[in-house]
Amino acid sequence: MGNNEKTYDICIVGAGFSGLVLAIKLARAGLLVCLLDLNRIVGRRILSTGNGRCNFTNRRMGKEYFYSNSSLDFIEDKHDELRGFLRELGVIERELDGYYYPITNQAKTIRDALENEVNALNIDVFLDNRGTDITKTDDGFVVTSHRDTFNCKRVCIASGGLSAATLGSSKFGYKMANKFGMKVTKLAPSLVGLTSKDICLKDLGGVRALGAVSYRNARCEGEIQFNKDGISGYPIMCISRFIGFDELDKKLSSLSLDFVAFMSEDELKDEIKARFNRNSAATILASLNGLTNEKVTEVVVSYSRIYPDTPVSKLDDEDIENLVYNFKHFSMNITGTKGFDNSQVTAGGVELSEIDLNSMEAKKVKGLYFTGEVLDVDGICGGYNLTWAYLSADKAANAIISEV
Repeated sequence: MGNNEKTYDICIVGAGFSGLVLAIKLARAGLLVCLLDLNRIVGRRILSTGNGRCNFTNRRMGKEYFYSNSSLDFIEDKHDELRGFLRELGVIERELDGYYYPITNQAKTIRDALENEVNALNIDVFLDNRGTDITKTDDGFVVTSHRDTFNCKRVCIASGGLSAATLGSSKFGYKMANKFGMKVTKLAPSLVGLTSKDICLKDLGGVRALGAVSYRNARCEGEIQFNKDGISGYPIMCISRFIGFDELDKKLSSLSLDFVAFMSEDELKDEIKARFNRNSAATILASLNGLTNEKVTEVVVSYSRIYPDTPVSKLDDEDIENLVYNFKHFSMNITGTKGFDNSQVTAGGVELSEIDLNSMEAKKVKGLYFTGEVLDVDGICGGYNLTWAYLSADKAANAIISEV
């Protein structure tokens, strides 16, 4: 028991994307680094990012793509720097409309590249080591795992959040923050599907349709995916954090779905009238063909209290108003999210007011750093959470290197 024969310059708890980036940058600068992780391989969660394809960053970058309970003015555009960092490791990229992926279309490419560099730098890696405690000493810190103890001058907690338990989620970072007198916000699952018992799913289960989803003040466009017990897809994932917090506070509202997001209400009204005038003998379903998925159209027509075989010649302005409203403001009841285990990221975390955002060092504990998901920053879909993992690790690395 014990690795007291070494005193590390830094012990990094968590060998995910942020922890690996930090370890590499510090080891390149000559620091003695050790990595602890509760999994049996480094970067295990990287393998699941982007549905296994690993969308690692995005050309569109700014604070508007991130959420926090605190100001995000410190967010920097590091997407080009991240691309360069991975290219040095042998990762060739491809860009799809501003979204960056490895050319192999495999998340494993990025995980393996990071692991290869860690091995090349002879960084000490201790896997299957679940962090249990951190103790401040006169000389630095003692990090305790369920297997061992590690002496170090500094500690970085990069242990992630509560999401995806099967891939190694952990409460460790939050517990340690509380131990050292730091505040942690409420936590909710984000980038996660939603559950619903809405009757519309009887007809829409299995349907995919382009559109926009609104929840309170949040709105996002993309492909909406309906299933028998809920709803998912890009726009759902992007707004799911708000449903997660409302579920926690027991104040859920309904979703508003816009199935014709490419038209305004007036444009849609004119479009429908033009279709009706073009062939007044056509049934309503035939006349509305091509506006959106046919199953969606059938449901919208039903919700507008119009029979599907009704000739459009028998419809009046009120019917058109109802159709426009239901196409543009289709209301769907939800029962919550699919929980942390099915989420890609945790919303909330260690309060940013507790952190020096230039160095990622805890204000109350010199030598204690936090990076990545454990902090109160989460991004929408599109490579933003890995970019945050890189940005925070880069800030910590630069600060530590400057003082040694």
